[in-house]
Amino acid sequence: MRPPMIRVGLRAAIGSTRAMSSISSTTANSSSVFPTPEALPIKPPSLADETQDFEERCARLSAFFSLPRFSLIKRPYTPAAVASKQGSMPVLPLPSTYMADKLYATLSKAAEEGRPVHTMGAIDSAQMSQMAANQDVVYISGWACSSLLTTGNNEVGPDFGDYPYTTVPNQVHRIFRAQQLHDKKHYDERMTSTPEARSKMPYVDYLRPIIADADTGHGGLSAVMKLVKLFAESGAAAIHMEDQLHGGKKCGHLGGKVVVPASAHVSRLIASRFQLDMMQNTMLLIARTDAESAKLISSTVDVADHEFIIGTTTPGNALADEVSQAEADGASAAELEALETKWLKEHDMCTFNEAVEKSIKASDIGNKDAAYQEYLAAVENKSNTQAREIAKDMLGKEVFWNWDLPRTREGYYHFTGGVEAAIKRSKIYAPYADLLWVETSTPNLSTAKYISSKIREQHPGKWFTYNLSPSFNWASFGFNDADLKNFVWDLGKEGFVLQLISLAGLHCNAVSWAELSRRFKEDGMLAYIQLVQQKERELGVDILTHQKWSGANYVDRILQSVSSSSSTSSVGAGSTEHAF
Repeated sequence: MRPPMIRVGLRAAIGSTRAMSSISSTTANSSSVFPTPEALPIKPPSLADETQDFEERCARLSAFFSLPRFSLIKRPYTPAAVASKQGSMPVLPLPSTYMADKLYATLSKAAEEGRPVHTMGAIDSAQMSQMAANQDVVYISGWACSSLLTTGNNEVGPDFGDYPYTTVPNQVHRIFRAQQLHDKKHYDERMTSTPEARSKMPYVDYLRPIIADADTGHGGLSAVMKLVKLFAESGAAAIHMEDQLHGGKKCGHLGGKVVVPASAHVSRLIASRFQLDMMQNTMLLIARTDAESAKLISSTVDVADHEFIIGTTTPGNALADEVSQAEADGASAAELEALETKWLKEHDMCTFNEAVEKSIKASDIGNKDAAYQEYLAAVENKSNTQAREIAKDMLGKEVFWNWDLPRTREGYYHFTGGVEAAIKRSKIYAPYADLLWVETSTPNLSTAKYISSKIREQHPGKWFTYNLSPSFNWASFGFNDADLKNFVWDLGKEGFVLQLISLAGLHCNAVSWAELSRRFKEDGMLAYIQLVQQKERELGVDILTHQKWSGANYVDRILQSVSSSSSTSSVGAGSTEHAF
């Protein structure tokens, strides 16, 4: 018998009369979340019927909002605000909702057991199919799509988020379609086998939830909503979105990153959830911050960011003005870069709190350390304007510090970055996201523990994502074999329930092809047989019989069902795969 699918919110939503799992036991029945499909009216409804229908929609959405799945999620809007945007078409579950509920159940079980769900980034359906027996989820990388799969006139390039916003959803759709094909052919093979044969046949779950890279959301809030809708329609179970500036996005392990105000990213998360709520879709949202290594921020509008913004205590001309004048005078790019470096070196650069600390140390205040700690306590969660007044009261004079003078010619402000900035942002994002992801510049277990413990002080039980990135030169960080083997499990104990080698598919492809191409050049078919076919046999790789893997047998059985002529069978006596 086929194992039952885990459908946390869906099982409640479609009105099963059986007992629910502990995760979904308190949810409402089908009528409260999803409507029963009915024929659309052929004439305008009465005002009373229209009102009743809207009230029923609001009730269903209220029940949807109340699913245990959303117990830690904050929505700054009402069910009615969503219901009025849904239109008159009945809202029915997309396949991605089944996958999202399965992902939520998978992560819930892993979190309870203190273990990770660790996976790799797949770049094609072959990799996905080979992962299915070993990994619980599949990851789709925006970096891989940008460098390998971009759909905009097939222009590939680095991960600057400058590819069409349909690119990653298209790849999700390709993989999700492939999952369904392999699931169908596997199911058909099992159901058309004898019970004895089926008992000896390994069961493979090809319907592994897909987690995808949504970059910065690819634009303003309306673009974010369109992107999220496309991901849901394409089959994604979860997406992650980062707090970098759209139009200035860089790979998390490149320099020059510009983050947006924390409140701007919260707006992206809220817009994403609103779009999903209109579809009554349970897709998971992962809020990623790149603040740990970012050195620029697009605006000072958010008070939460003020303590991490860098200014100068040195009066003088603004950096942007000097760069603009030099450019007008015909300076080269190298000369402009040298000018900027010189300006920053000649100006004392620091946060306002650091400027106050220097002023306190230069003052005649008695206990300087105690005074500074008193100042820090007084300015916590305060704006820079308020901090200036507090410092002025304490020192009896204003502290000269200007965050506009060092602005870049693009208008960006300098930002400290660092772990504390990332933690603060993650705490702000936590109520609006299912998981949190702090992109780090090194693979460090103690840093990861510190991050999770500090965030969980305010958000206990929050789940985290960790990037086991190939951008790290893992051999250079002093890990021994035991450290590397235990790394994901040690992280799992700290709440990093989802972990991924984002570009495993890319690097694995390169390594295997480099080895095969070099051997094939000298050894011809001997190289292919030794490196490919023999290994396929040894490992039991089903692509050895690639026609069957592609679904030829499955499709042939469909064709034989509708036309029983054996002479046209694609897997008959003429198929070379009978030799295997």
